[in-house]
Order: sequence, then structure tokens, then C-alpha cells
Amino acid sequence: MNKLKIYSCLALLMLLFSCNDNVSFTEDDGEYPVIIKAYIDPQFTSATRGVKLTAGTLSSFGLFSFYNGTARTLNATFTIKNGNWKGDKAVTWAAGAMDFYAVSPSYKIASPPATISMKQNPKKFSYTVPTNFDDQIDIMIASSFGLTRADTNGEISLGFQPGMHYISFSGRNTIGTDYKVYVDTIILHNIVSNGTFAYKSGYNNKGDWTPASGNDAKYVNDTIVLKSPIELTSTTKVLTGNEYLIVIPQKTTMWKTSAANPSPITVADANHNYYIETKAQIIKDEGGTQTYLLGYPDAEVDATHPKYESVYFSAVAKTFKIGAGSTLPIIFNGGYNKDGEPYLENIDRGEAVSVEVSEWMDFVIIPEDWVPVYEELEF
Repeated sequence: MNKLKIYSCLALLMLLFSCNDNVSFTEDDGEYPVIIKAYIDPQFTSATRGVKLTAGTLSSFGLFSFYNGTARTLNATFTIKNGNWKGDKAVTWAAGAMDFYAVSPSYKIASPPATISMKQNPKKFSYTVPTNFDDQIDIMIASSFGLTRADTNGEISLGFQPGMHYISFSGRNTIGTDYKVYVDTIILHNIVSNGTFAYKSGYNNKGDWTPASGNDAKYVNDTIVLKSPIELTSTTKVLTGNEYLIVIPQKTTMWKTSAANPSPITVADANHNYYIETKAQIIKDEGGTQTYLLGYPDAEVDATHPKYESVYFSAVAKTFKIGAGSTLPIIFNGGYNKDGEPYLENIDRGEAVSVEVSEWMDFVIIPEDWVPVYEELEF
């Protein structure tokens, strides 16, 4: 065999070994980047759950990877550029199976704050929800386990699912046809705003929250200011469109009060019982005269009172589940005052503000002491 044939065979053998090395993906640990694809699971993009969560919502996420139980990639922040996800840290394949954990928008959230506790088991992170609905974001989670470069061809897909709970509101006026009710603001009281999410190891996109408790719990009042006041009628109507609350999944304890056994708001707050407060107006129509039983027609009528005033409602205890939504009904039968008493039965406003409606007519006012005055004019 001549030298040319020998060199050709050696080159062919080297090529074959090189190809086998690339196919096996078991050598050169850390040399090959992980190709990331991320999306929101389509079953959660329905507007019935919350309009903030849409197919285009996913714009960033934080990623951790683990190999043999040891963190390999720590908090790589991915953003999408030209249709591809790019990380601020290198994420590479290990020689064996890897686990991946992700949260959107990112672990590196400046406002609102999020802290990381993602070391060993369980993999988890902490989060505090802002109280104003405009500042609240939908935390989404994804995870994938036991992936190798050989099995995935170097590419992983992360299907994000919602990790929070949505709350919207509906309302109905059950006082009677002689009463008009307008709602301006809705406040949900005594909701735990901080907690820790722990991924469930071995189950893709699974996990649950542990709301903070005891002295660590931050009980807050989540507020929605409606775009414009809504009149409640005898027919139930949705009060919130783009305005809704996002809360950490949790169990609640209701505020219990009644005419026979009134319980003040101060007791509800001390016991962290949850209840609904609305800033509203109640107007009674009596033969063309409208009397404001709650609220005032204009702040200028009485500078110490706003146009809308608070009235409170006991809400049935709920368990707010992860990845779901609730519509809390406000059955406006008059509500309760701050002492836990039925508002309309215990109203004491002094002189009620009335607006009288009368028929329009032409009229001329001539003062009784009016006397014509004549001036001498020179022509």
C-alpha cells in the first residue's frame, strides 16, 4: 500500500472519530451552547383569564441550570433579539443530563423587587406583589428536567405557565329600583403580598407558593381605580376589564359581620380577615328629589368629603389557586359601615344632600320697587 493510500485511510479514520465524537455529545463538557426556545403555553393566553397575559407578553426570563444537583448556570437573563433568545451569560451543555428552571419576566426585576433563593433543593424564589394593579405583573414559570444534548440536538423549549392568580369583580344592585349605585374604586383588604415559589423537582412546569406567615407576612390592600364610575343595576355586570388584581395564590379567611352581631373593620384588620371595600355613591330618588345616602354630588358641596365614600362588604373565603382566576361578586345590598353595621340602617349624615328636579318654565323677575328712570337727552 503506497503512502497516499495510507494517508487517505488515516484521514478517513480521523474524520469518522471526529463525527462520532460530535454525535455522542459526551465529551468536551461546556463547549457547546444550549439553544433556548421559549413561549407561553397557548392554553393560558385566553383573555378569559387575564388580558395582561398574551402570546406577545413574554419578553424576558431568568434561567438556572443544574448538573448532578450542582448549579451550573446562575441567573442568566434572556431577552429576545431578532426573534432569538439571547442570554447575558453563557449556558452550555454538561456531559450528562441537566435540569433547567426559569421565571419570567426575569429574576433581575428592579421594580417590583424579586429575590433569588435558587441553590439546592427545593429550587425556589421569593417575590412581593405591588398593591396597585397598574404595577402588578404576571409571574410565569417554566422548568424542564433530565435533558441531554444528544436527546435534544442541543435545543430546549420552555413552555411558560402563569404562576399567579387573577382577581376580577362583578357587581349587582339589590337595594331596589329607587336607589342608584355608582362604584368608583374597589379595594381588596388583607391579602398576603409576599411568598416563596418552589419548583416541583421532576415535574415540568410544576410548583407551588408558600405565602409568608406570622411576622414575615405583609398583609396589604390591593386597589383598583376604575377608568370611570360604573352604575350597578339589578343585572350582574363585570366591573373590571383591563383592571384586575394579580395575587400570590393563597387561602383567605373572611370577615364575618351581621346586624345582630356587628364586627368592626378594626377587628377584621387585626385578624387579617379579607373583605371588599368600595368607594361608591348611593342615591335615593324620592319623587324627583335625589338624596345622597353615600357620597356627595360634588366635592365642593362639602370640602371635607370626597364624591365617593367607603362602604364595606364581607366576602366568602376563597382559595386563590395558582394559574387560575376568580371573579368576586359584590352584591350591593347597602353594605356595612366601619363598625360592621348595615350601612343603610345606621346612616347618620345630618342634613342629607338633596338635588331637587323641577319642571322648566319661562319666567321674568320684576322687582316690586323698580321705577323707570328717564334721562333728559339733547338732540
